[in-house]
Amino acid sequence: MGLEALGLMNKFKFALALLLTGTALADSWAPKKGHRQVPIWPAHSPILAEGIRKLEDREISASKAVTNVSNPTYTVYSPKTNPSGTCIVVFPGGGHLVLAMGIEGTEIADWLNQSGITCVLVKYRVPYSGCYYDSQTNKHVTPKVPMALQDAQRTISLLREHAREYRIDPNKIGVMGFSAGGNVAVLASTNGLKRSYKARDATDQISCRPDFAIPVYPGHMTMRHKNVDSRALNTDIVISPSIPPTMLVHAQDDPVDPVHYSEIYAAALKKAGIPVKLKLYKHGGHAFGVRKQGADSDGWTQDVLAWLKQIKIL
Repeated sequence: MGLEALGLMNKFKFALALLLTGTALADSWAPKKGHRQVPIWPAHSPILAEGIRKLEDREISASKAVTNVSNPTYTVYSPKTNPSGTCIVVFPGGGHLVLAMGIEGTEIADWLNQSGITCVLVKYRVPYSGCYYDSQTNKHVTPKVPMALQDAQRTISLLREHAREYRIDPNKIGVMGFSAGGNVAVLASTNGLKRSYKARDATDQISCRPDFAIPVYPGHMTMRHKNVDSRALNTDIVISPSIPPTMLVHAQDDPVDPVHYSEIYAAALKKAGIPVKLKLYKHGGHAFGVRKQGADSDGWTQDVLAWLKQIKIL
């Protein structure tokens, strides 16, 4: 088994372990006092009914990750001082099986707020809402209904609709995702002009194209995730002129989502003339979030802020 396959296998086992050992919370995550979860879809929306695949109910008591999300939400975290009007929509990772709402969610919100950036944390539908690894068949599976992408696109439209209420600039809304969430960010930025579900109300008439994208150690980027032994770009990722400026963040020693995932995508964007910055770090591993570990990857947050200023978003 190659390094890529082994890493993906380990990631699936990690997510499964979260479920079975009580370190995943069954859709009971809630933000701290002072923040409110906003439903992404209206009650009884057919989009929800068409997409979600139910898990067997189980009692899970810990709070490190979240699963079995059938009613997705977003939570707005606004900076208390020096608001810039810039907004970043954050998608936590978890292999499309669970959501790492802490290390790749609320901790990211704290950092962004300290930088004057509004963070919108998305609790998108899981499990099976995007490409995932099936241990029963030893294959990758792409669900027929791209629920995570649907939730992402709807959230961006809702934010533009309520931009004045949230005190954000509707022309400075970007996406950031980690691991599987990084793939959601990629798909949101490559499908900005193509909604993944049939428009149903006035909100869906508002643009869902992000103004910039920051995938951090993104997963599911190659044809390996179509069960083809190839490093070619995943055909779910369609390159077009509508893709916004993109910054990719990756550690070269990532054992789960290999660095070539970002390298291949960056090369495709560059070839198409899309503004892209590929920031690689020698050390950092996987799922480092904003936690300091004495590695060069600790500097990625400052590098992102510098890039946002360079492209005149911040």
